[in-house]
Amino acid sequence: MGIPSIKEPAVPYGSVVVISGASGFIGSHIVDQVLAAGYKVRGTTRNLQRSAWMNEFFAKQYGPEKFELIQVPDMDVDGAFDDAVAGASGFIHVANDMTGVSDPKIAIPRAVAGALNALKASAKEPCMKRFVFTSSSFAVTLPKPGKRFSVTADTFNDEAVERAWQPDPDGTSVYACSKVEAERAIAKWAEENNPSLIVNTIQPNANIGPVLSTAHQGYPTTAGWVKKVWDKDYKGLEHILPQHYVHVQDDARLHVIALAHPEVQNERIFAVAGPFNMNSIIDILRKLHKDRNWEAFPDDARDLCTFVPTQRADSLLKETFGQGFRSMEESVKDNAAGLS
Repeated sequence: MGIPSIKEPAVPYGSVVVISGASGFIGSHIVDQVLAAGYKVRGTTRNLQRSAWMNEFFAKQYGPEKFELIQVPDMDVDGAFDDAVAGASGFIHVANDMTGVSDPKIAIPRAVAGALNALKASAKEPCMKRFVFTSSSFAVTLPKPGKRFSVTADTFNDEAVERAWQPDPDGTSVYACSKVEAERAIAKWAEENNPSLIVNTIQPNANIGPVLSTAHQGYPTTAGWVKKVWDKDYKGLEHILPQHYVHVQDDARLHVIALAHPEVQNERIFAVAGPFNMNSIIDILRKLHKDRNWEAFPDDARDLCTFVPTQRADSLLKETFGQGFRSMEESVKDNAAGLS
């Protein structure tokens, strides 16, 4: 477990950090890394009963009274996070409820409202020093296999915004648009209201790596891709475009950096380690398990986008945790641990 080498953190060690969406694949890893860094965590979830396992799980690792769980059933309701922020010094907003919603008139306003409610609540809390928003690399660009181009910290996915509002939009464009609009709404509100806290955002692509508790979480979202390949259950995987990965623990560590690093202020941090496709996963599993065989996908296209800010993120990881982005091999190996 990596401990950050930040001697004078922007958010003092031992203080309370609110993390929304704490029970998800990414959110639970952020909770884990924030606790490991020396903070207390107040996680929010839509369903306390379904997420109750986290209390015992983190108490065993970090001791009692380090983690607490509270229920926020509807984050898009005004004042949803007002009680959650009491006495907290940091807020990491991970939650993004897109369950079963591909209607942009519902999904996008909901995402924006949730993000603004989290930011507004944070700004009202006198102790609050940092607000971190979990965005997505899809807010920067969608994968364009075989096309060489580059993006910077100033790039936004206006193409997805346009597509999301066309008749019968695809769910990916709606999701990307929701992240773009949430980022812009956060920036606009911060500019107009000049809160005393610092706002940073994280732009991760596909998170690959271990699930904290498969007994309670299964293999959710992108962690399920490796599981499906392992099971040779390729249905649906053919629709996943070649894109970029990040080890989920590196993504979580970048959230710690955005929370605590005194020199990281008002930044977009790209949690984007390198390109991969489904055949990348197959190739790695073949090397790890020579007694098994997997049929390759016929389409071996690659995501050739250059994410320029990746260098900044890699440097921050090395400076703070002594290690840069982990390889795709390590990510898949960690994701597949326990499957054999």
